[in-house]
Amino acid sequence: MTDGSKEWMEMKLELIEQQAAAMAKLEPQADFLLKRLKRHHAPTYRQSLLTAHHTLQLAKALGYTDKEQQVLYRTALLHDIGKLHISRDILDNRHRLYDGALLQLQEHPKLGAGILESFIASGEVDGEAVLHHHENLDGTGYPFGLTWKSISLNARILRIASNYTTLTDERTSIGLSHQEALEELYCWSDVLFDAELVELMNHLYREHVQSKREKEDAGYDVSVKRNRNS
Repeated sequence: MTDGSKEWMEMKLELIEQQAAAMAKLEPQADFLLKRLKRHHAPTYRQSLLTAHHTLQLAKALGYTDKEQQVLYRTALLHDIGKLHISRDILDNRHRLYDGALLQLQEHPKLGAGILESFIASGEVDGEAVLHHHENLDGTGYPFGLTWKSISLNARILRIASNYTTLTDERTSIGLSHQEALEELYCWSDVLFDAELVELMNHLYREHVQSKREKEDAGYDVSVKRNRNS
């Protein structure tokens, strides 16, 4: 990473873990599942936290209510919980999976919806988003091969957030810079991903960069003034 993406992600992860821990204190069932996921496969747990963060930022920017944000945040934290039923050998395989293993991996949205049945029934988790977070707009996704009109906004948000995390998290993937990841997402806009959400993700990152620069400039001004007054 060369454009601040790594620093952005690492700075946020500690805060994200604190937010997840705060939620978990109030929701022991969710906490139990997240701890199980962390023990089963720490990289998936890490990516779930980062995906939840990016998902929440998108939801806020889209004007979701506090309750809608909370549901989607919880959904994002638990969206990959079905991977509890996938072996670590398959989850750690970064090469081409053989057909049987690939089919097993592609079952994890259904497995996750099963694990989260009580959360979905109570409205605490968006079941469609869990089931459809690997669906593509052109119908090439899984597990159902849905197309644009059949994929909810929440599922499309999760699709963008999880893929952005996968592309940029160097601990569990190839670790592209923000610009490189956006170029990849832009290439597949309105084919795999919702183009408006890709653009919004880029806008949010640029806002972060601008805010950081303004804070650094302010800090520099203060430093210069102190030196002049000393």
